[in-house]
Amino acid sequence: MRFPAALLLLLAAAPAHAFIFGKSPSGRAEAILTEMRAARDRGDCGAVSRQADAFLAEKPPPAMREAAYACIGACHESSGLTDKAISLYKLAIELYPENAGFKSRLAAIYNSSGFHSNAAPLFLKVLDKRPDDIPANLGLARAYSALGFYSRAKTYFSRAVVLQDFYDPAALRDYSVCLLKKRDWEEALFIAGKGAAAQPGSAYWHLVRARAQAGRGDYYKALPEMEGAILLEPSRQLRLERALYLLLGGLPRRAITAAEAELAARPGDPLASVVKGMALYRLGDKAAARPYFEAARSGGEFTARVAASFLGVSAAAGPQTCEK
Repeated sequence: MRFPAALLLLLAAAPAHAFIFGKSPSGRAEAILTEMRAARDRGDCGAVSRQADAFLAEKPPPAMREAAYACIGACHESSGLTDKAISLYKLAIELYPENAGFKSRLAAIYNSSGFHSNAAPLFLKVLDKRPDDIPANLGLARAYSALGFYSRAKTYFSRAVVLQDFYDPAALRDYSVCLLKKRDWEEALFIAGKGAAAQPGSAYWHLVRARAQAGRGDYYKALPEMEGAILLEPSRQLRLERALYLLLGGLPRRAITAAEAELAARPGDPLASVVKGMALYRLGDKAAARPYFEAARSGGEFTARVAASFLGVSAAAGPQTCEK
């Protein structure tokens, strides 16, 4: 019996084990990888973990193994197995140095865990290959901002929000925090405008504009923005910040009224006390101001230092308990 010529050509091209054992090892590995991806997509990371050993036992080719590492790593992350995810991504980076995704995921884990100095070099390597990668730009910006490198952070925040067309409120918020710390008041006002457009009705952007205007020394423009924030999200902290702007804006009597309203609700409140004390001091009534500065010294570092400076004592000395 003679076989057709076309069939003989197919037989010659196929590996021998394909006819003896059925599906080839690569084919079995591909089928398991498909099952792993499906399990990952439906959130069944236990199944991914169980299938991983069977997959690796098939000795899959490098490209399949690379895809499997990405699948397993994603499951480690979603399951909170941070140490395992870090170990896997480190191995994957060694095996597949051209895969920017592994570097990006490892950097993101470092960032979220507070290891920003470890994250930054990895994000830089990703951006060297993919300069318009939005998560890498944001990740590097957040790492630099957390490390206090605000000028560097601004570069990457700016690129990221432009690439996003200013639609991501979380990125805009982080950028605004960086700009306020950098004392870049003009850019903070610009980003606050973009943030307000992305989140209409949010008190946060009124607050950013208020702090940026206050940073410029323009308290009259800061006050209506603070009023807008208080109207949307009333809080004692915002009301006291408004009272401080009233004082710094040259309206000490209005600042006293605002501080007294908070002291009525919470007698001895350190921040309200220091605001009233400074307002009385500005009006020339130093004797009346002194008890409020004494009360403010029991508060946090800011109020304690301000009160101590007016009282002419060390902030570390503690409240005075007896008269001379």
